[in-house]
Amino acid sequence: MGIRYLFSKALKICSSLSEHERDIVANRCLQIQDCQKKLLSSAQKAMHRCINICQGLCCRNLDLDNIFSLWDFIFILTLMPEYEHDIQKCLDRSALQYPAPCPFLKDNRGPCIFPDGVRAQICAITFCSEDKELKNPVQSVNLNFYKLCWTIQYLRIRHMVLAAVPYLPRPRDSDQH
Repeated sequence: MGIRYLFSKALKICSSLSEHERDIVANRCLQIQDCQKKLLSSAQKAMHRCINICQGLCCRNLDLDNIFSLWDFIFILTLMPEYEHDIQKCLDRSALQYPAPCPFLKDNRGPCIFPDGVRAQICAITFCSEDKELKNPVQSVNLNFYKLCWTIQYLRIRHMVLAAVPYLPRPRDSDQH
């Protein structure tokens, strides 16, 4: 699946959630954001190397289809829905084969258009150097993206079951607050 498809699917999923479901997903996304911020706080030495020595080489040499997932777009759109048009513009400007650099770099050089704490999973956990101190914060980011994936899957299955079995009582948003 291409990145454009994943982005449009994320938009569709986000718009199909009820208010209560959006709150559930938003809480999960806030947990990811908190883990990303803790990781960045722990990774100051690694980030210094990325910025000053490598100068964002990984952001300039990548295959977007291997970096961004459906869950990344759901995460970003949930926390920063105002980025929808910016993301779409970046994707429209990029070539179909997504050659380097990443289309989400400002002026094709950087920095990233996404703020710290609201980055794609791979972008948030990848550094130029291996640092053992980052193992636990990286695992925490990964675990919370995994939880977001399962939360979305659960909600989607729930929608399908409710659609397939019309006689089941449907929860109302007001009943679940």
